[in-house]
Amino acid sequence: MELTHALLLGIVQGITEWLPVSSSGHLALIHKMLGIAASPAFDVTLHAGTLLAVLAAFRKEYTEMLKAALRLDWKSPPGKTLLWIILATIPGATAGYLFRDFFESLFNSTQAIGTGLLITAALLYAASKTRGTKDIGTKEAIIIGLAQVLSIAPGISRSGSTLSAGMLSGADRNKAARFSLLLSAPIVLGASVFELTKASLLELQPIPTITGIAITFIAGYISIEVLLKLVKESKLQYFAYYCALLGIICITYLANP
Repeated sequence: MELTHALLLGIVQGITEWLPVSSSGHLALIHKMLGIAASPAFDVTLHAGTLLAVLAAFRKEYTEMLKAALRLDWKSPPGKTLLWIILATIPGATAGYLFRDFFESLFNSTQAIGTGLLITAALLYAASKTRGTKDIGTKEAIIIGLAQVLSIAPGISRSGSTLSAGMLSGADRNKAARFSLLLSAPIVLGASVFELTKASLLELQPIPTITGIAITFIAGYISIEVLLKLVKESKLQYFAYYCALLGIICITYLANP
């Protein structure tokens, strides 16, 4: 892994993991178009950087949920949120485990990536027209969890699908965005653990590895703040336009079987 490649992949991963434009789709396109081959071990470092970013951005919320869990307090707001996160994680974790080979095969097709981006665009555009006011509850958590299954496929943004599902279910956009981001920790951690089963950490080079983690963390932390700001300002539709354009380019100009 060259240092310049580590910088590029770290920036792309950090930004696109949290902005609703599909990190998996962007990374797959970069690998294919620029011929950059990242090892499973390096993928783990990128996941580590994004995980650290969301833990840092929501350190207060995660700390309160941990305290509630240790007290076995499931009735307080942090305790309820933790239960909803667990509930919403189950569908994606199950589907990822059972059908991982199928979903991984889709990453070789720019048509599949483009289709996923168009689906993300449609979800974001529909969600941008909503004006929900509800809190996140059990029903909303289930809907968001089911939407997270879609994001296993390349091109379908995890943050985009879960945020859109929350908003389309009637939840307040700001609360849906925060829950979507909080929900990311277990799935990112799970992806990291899965990558570790395929990786040899001994193949990592110290400087590119440290660079990848650092740049992913910095870009990820900033992009989380940007996303929350844009959601608050009701500007989700711009992400929809971007995903639609990139999806059309993938299908029309970059298509391969």
